Amino acid sequence: MAEPIYVQLTWEDPETGELKKPVLRPPIAVGRENDHLPAHLAGQSVSHLVLLDKEISRYHALITVANTQLYVTDRSANGTFINGRKIRSGIQPFSSKDTLRIGPYKITAALKRENDLNATAQNFDQTSLLGEKSVTNSLPKNKPVVWLIGLVVLLIMGVGTWFVVSGLLEGLKPGMQDQKNDSSRHLERVV
Repeated sequence: MAEPIYVQLTWEDPETGELKKPVLRPPIAVGRENDHLPAHLAGQSVSHLVLLDKEISRYHALITVANTQLYVTDRSANGTFINGRKIRSGIQPFSSKDTLRIGPYKITAALKRENDLNATAQNFDQTSLLGEKSVTNSLPKNKPVVWLIGLVVLLIMGVGTWFVVSGLLEGLKPGMQDQKNDSSRHLERVV
């Protein structure tokens, strides 16, 4: 039976400068929203790497390994880059010497065998086999504020629309005011 292969992804957090080195079992789905990443591909469980940034698509890229070769598939609107070049559609091979750029993240990948992981205790201190689930949580923290601002804008637009429509309708009532004036004149004559 073949020894399981893992992929160690390494990058420096663009906001904090903190070095991240998760070790994940391929295939690895990279995206902004965990709910949009596939759980299984071709009968295999998929590891998730969630990177929170507006430049990253909900399901941005897929990293796979075949015959000890790394591959990346771009699934995004903003693109995935290898060594500064935007990759074409389809599967693209890359190596541990290449740099993947996904949004603001510049990521390198290295293949690791289970024995490699067990040999170095330091790897376990700096890695996670469960994946990187919360690189930055700034986007979810801002969600209630964004919703509140959206509701306030909608309320202002609704009130503004009501005033405009009311003003237009008042402008269309001159005939009714004349009738009112006519009826008051009629009452004056009667009295």
